[in-house]
Amino acid sequence: MAGGVTVDENRLSGRRGWWLTFGLIYIGLSNAWWSYRALNTYWDLVSHRDPRFAHGPFLLLGIVSAVAVLGVVGLWLLRKWGLYLYLVCWAAAVGIGFYVRITWLGHLLSLVNVLVLYLFLRPRRDELR
Repeated sequence: MAGGVTVDENRLSGRRGWWLTFGLIYIGLSNAWWSYRALNTYWDLVSHRDPRFAHGPFLLLGIVSAVAVLGVVGLWLLRKWGLYLYLVCWAAAVGIGFYVRITWLGHLLSLVNVLVLYLFLRPRRDELR
């Protein structure tokens, strides 16, 4: 123990690797973008009172995407709750995506996103606190 920090804490707070850092930045920014787009669509539907589309799923998708950004922050800090929160948000977003009929390409890209995250975090799973 040097300076109040254990050796184990020094190892865990170390570098997370270039690819994982890039992946987390990409996932965080893409979720922020989806949150903006979903909430913008919601406000557009509300302001025009368009009865052809349900308004609620877009609001829910925007909120889920914003919460997913918190999950990415948890992953950035190498916390297990970040992984679990992100996976729950991902599952909710896929369900909402089927309801609002997002294209299959969108679902495929979402699945690739989670698979890449899994491949990057698999070697570091024991390091998550």
